[in-house]
Amino acid sequence: MRRAGALTAVAAGLLAAVPFVTGAAAHGYGCWTTGPIEVANEGVWKYFNRVSWCVQDAKITSVQLAVTHQVVNQACRWVGVLEQHQEPAKDGVGRTVYDRGEFSCPGTIGADGVNPWLAVTIEPDGTYTVDESGIHW
Repeated sequence: MRRAGALTAVAAGLLAAVPFVTGAAAHGYGCWTTGPIEVANEGVWKYFNRVSWCVQDAKITSVQLAVTHQVVNQACRWVGVLEQHQEPAKDGVGRTVYDRGEFSCPGTIGADGVNPWLAVTIEPDGTYTVDESGIHW
């Protein structure tokens, strides 16, 4: 039987973003970064994501995803980022960014090969939505 800490998925500012350039959206240009988006197995590990993107002429011109992790239970180890990709959002204007990482933990702590993941949709106006997040065991 596997024991795992309580799963939490926390997204700070689901529908807001922190603009680098004040008033940029009104002019069709600027750069933004999401608040930290966390997927965690409390007491075992934490997985954080930040998406940054720039817009010119009301179109997304660049996207970067920064991933950090924290091993809380030292019996676990960080394996790495397994998958990252982006595609046009369903609205045809934004982009959906997907990320999946991996922690390795003994079966008595959680599960071997635990995969935190998330999907975030970013928009040219500087807003974003955490569409889904979770853990694949």
